[in-house]
Amino acid sequence: MEGKESPERANLSSPSTSQTASGVFSHFQPYARSKFSPLAVSPCSAASAVIPSTVVRPNVYFPPYLHRVGFSLVFGGAAYVLAAGDARNGSGIATAWSLTYLFLHLRRSLKPPFYPITFAMTAGTAACAALYGTEYFMYQI
Repeated sequence: MEGKESPERANLSSPSTSQTASGVFSHFQPYARSKFSPLAVSPCSAASAVIPSTVVRPNVYFPPYLHRVGFSLVFGGAAYVLAAGDARNGSGIATAWSLTYLFLHLRRSLKPPFYPITFAMTAGTAACAALYGTEYFMYQI
């Protein structure tokens, strides 16, 4: 054990695995490492959980209650991880769950007639997926 470094010490001496963006994305990279985008989507999902589905007209798509509450908690968790300084895992969480939300709700939420909250949740989630997905897949090794 004398010749080996402890895992904590080895992690401190290793270089950072993230790259600095160049070009068009360089202006957006600070936002991709901040907690504010998931913090914008999370309250929108939480606010929509308070609205009963009976308020919406029958032919308008509105995500199920558990999806609205669940995605609100997940985006809040992603914001917490990003605020703790873990840009790799925070951007991965935000990307994965944004793409999951879009897979489940994108097509039905874009069919007319629109409901403003559903459209805002979908647009915010698509923005999160684009912003954090670029950071996660292109600029982190």
